[in-house]
Amino acid sequence: MKKLGKELELSPQIKQGHYANFSRATQNDTDIFMAGYEECAPDYRIKRAEFPFWIMEFIVGGIGYFKNNEAMQVLGHGSVFCYGPGMGFEFWNQSDRPFKKYFLVAGSDRCPAAWLEAGLRLGKVRQMQAVAPVITIFDQILKEGELRDGQTHSVMRSLHPLLLALIERHQGVNEKEATGSRKAYELTMAALQQDYRKLNSLADLAERSGYSGEYLCRIFRKYHGETPYRVLTQRKMTAAWLLLRDRRLQVGSVAREIGFEDPLHFSRVFRRVMGCAPSLVGQG
Repeated sequence: MKKLGKELELSPQIKQGHYANFSRATQNDTDIFMAGYEECAPDYRIKRAEFPFWIMEFIVGGIGYFKNNEAMQVLGHGSVFCYGPGMGFEFWNQSDRPFKKYFLVAGSDRCPAAWLEAGLRLGKVRQMQAVAPVITIFDQILKEGELRDGQTHSVMRSLHPLLLALIERHQGVNEKEATGSRKAYELTMAALQQDYRKLNSLADLAERSGYSGEYLCRIFRKYHGETPYRVLTQRKMTAAWLLLRDRRLQVGSVAREIGFEDPLHFSRVFRRVMGCAPSLVGQG
C-alpha cells in the first residue's frame, strides 16, 4: 500500500487520486493533516479490525456499503460517515458503480468534537440533501494543499468549520423507518442515483420507480425536503461538475453524458444550480 502523511496507508484499489498533506502547515494533531479525492477501482474493498486515524468519508459517486458491528448501511451519492481507532469496519463499492469520494484525516486521540457537533456519528451513515456546496469546499481544501504557504494553517482553520457547517445544514434523514413511504423513498432514491443519466423528468422517475409523480413529490418533501425533480437535477449537475473539473470532456460532451441533448439548456441549468457557467469550472 502507498503511504502518505503520518504513515497513512492508502488503498491500492484506486484508479486515480488527488491528495493534500497539511502535516507541515499545521501545528498540532487536533488539526486536519490530510485530505483527498479518489476514484476507486471496481474491486475496491476496505476491511480493517483497527485504524489509527479519524477519517471522514464523503461519497459523491457510485454505490456501495458500509458494515460496522454487523450492521450494513448503503452508501451512495451524498453519503457521509466517519470511523477511527477502536472500530472494526468494512466498506466497498459495487463493481459496476465504483466510488468517487472525498475524505479528511484527523490525527487527534479522540474523534474531533467538531465532527460530532456537526451531527456526524461514528459508524453511522448520514445522507446529504445538497452535495454541490460541500464539494466546492473539499476542492478548495485540496487546492490549499497544493499551495502550502504561510497562510495555509489560517485558511484551513476557516475551511474546515465551513465544511462542517454545510454538512450540518444539508443533512437529511438517516434513521431507518419501517413505514411503506420510507421504503418507497429509499427505493426511488436508489433508482435515481443509479440511473440519473437516463432520467430527465418526474414522469421518467415515476415510470422507473413504479410510483405516481404525485406520491413521489409527497414522500420526497417529507424525507428529503426537496422535490424529486430538483434532487434529480442536483444529481446531474454534481456529476457534470466532477467531469468538468477534471477537464476530460468539453461542455457539449458533458451535457450528453448526463442526459442533456441541448448544450445551451444544460449550461443554463448548470449556472442556475451551481452558480457559475460550466466553462469556468476547473479554472483558477
